Amino acid sequence: MKIGVTGAFGFVGSHLVKRLLEKNHSVKVLAHSKKDISLWSKPVETIDGSVNDQGSLDLFCEDIDILYHLVGIIAETHTKTFSKTVSEGTQNIVTAAKNQNVKKIIYLSALGTAENALSKYHQSKYIAEQAVVTSQIPYLIFRPSVLFGNGDGFISMLEKMIRFSLFLPVIGTGKYKMQPLYIDDLITMMTDVDKIDNEIIEVGGPEKLEYLQILHILKKQMGKKRLNFFIPVMLMKIVSSVLEKIIKPAPITRDQILMMESGSTCDTEKMQKLFLINPISLEDGLQKYMGSLCQK
Repeated sequence: MKIGVTGAFGFVGSHLVKRLLEKNHSVKVLAHSKKDISLWSKPVETIDGSVNDQGSLDLFCEDIDILYHLVGIIAETHTKTFSKTVSEGTQNIVTAAKNQNVKKIIYLSALGTAENALSKYHQSKYIAEQAVVTSQIPYLIFRPSVLFGNGDGFISMLEKMIRFSLFLPVIGTGKYKMQPLYIDDLITMMTDVDKIDNEIIEVGGPEKLEYLQILHILKKQMGKKRLNFFIPVMLMKIVSSVLEKIIKPAPITRDQILMMESGSTCDTEKMQKLFLINPISLEDGLQKYMGSLCQK
């Protein structure tokens, strides 16, 4: 089976392509710049292009059976916006998939996506989801909570702060909840979709943890004692509004603060029923991929 993957060089994409190759699939990836395909042990076909170049998308979708669309951004830059990259980009890839008779689309969305969402990020994800849902192509949409694993942007950021700083910034009370999902568990679900069509599935780990609890678990794993430094939400909103004007992408945005305050948890009953999976905990996942690094 020939499978196409956009966003293949990102955190989820790199793990997904590795698993697909292990399952002996033929994989084609879309690359918007020169990338190191030695990332994987087996060869992949690479098409130069972007989600805003319809010609390259038609070429990319040619002869593929299943399309995994993973392209996304968490903060806007001068050239990449939620509207252009997420909403319009997804519509463009769906158009190409229809032109080339792709048999199935699997889209990576995000927990919290809704038509009336407060954040621009989740609003753009909803528009993207609707492009997939109304495409008349069989689809599957995953809405994960925060993801962690080798190469992530979440735990790795916290790990660096814990390693190099005596104080850990915490926005607000730190009691907003997340449901960390180990990357291997997500990939297991994403590559076991043959018999599932036309579903939107919220996915998360086995624990609904406050941000403070996540910090505690990570500090414990690393054997580090660090003090939490609490910063008022209103102050961070003022700081982020200034940063957004002078840095692209800003290290923290008002949109991200909105998402943080809303939390990121879900009911996993549907996920477990469809995939018969028992995701591992944050602590077990950290031990699995960080190992002795945690004790350095």
